[in-house]
Amino acid sequence: MTLRGVRSVYAAGGRWSTLRLTVHNGTRTVCRRLRPVLVYGARNRTLRVDAVRLETRLGGHWRAVPLSAALGELTGAVGPAAGLRLHSGQTTTLTLRMRLARGAPHGEWLSLAVAYAPVPHQGTTVIWPVGVTNPAYFRVVPKRPAARATPFHSG
Repeated sequence: MTLRGVRSVYAAGGRWSTLRLTVHNGTRTVCRRLRPVLVYGARNRTLRVDAVRLETRLGGHWRAVPLSAALGELTGAVGPAAGLRLHSGQTTTLTLRMRLARGAPHGEWLSLAVAYAPVPHQGTTVIWPVGVTNPAYFRVVPKRPAARATPFHSG
């Protein structure tokens, strides 16, 4: 898995940023019900679900990704509700977009993606991580106020 498009700096309350999550099946079998999950964390901060808006593009439309907060991190499953199905050697790319709320904590953050899939194990099926991206680090800064137009006075 590869996550692309993460910028080095984001403004809290800023505009949408497009990300691309590429998932590749490097096994010799079909991967079914593959669930990519985006994870956000912030150094020394507890994140709340209202800190990030995340959407995934499915069927030509943007769809909100519900986020969950656990252990101070945010997670959100991206892609089709039934998961992805990838044949051996197949690659797919998900288009995502995110923006940080005005009240998002400033400072160092990271984002990464983990793919989970049902895996048979000792006679049962376990949801297991089967892929992970490298972490992408970025900084969240306050949004600069818009420049105010000054009226032109002729002399």
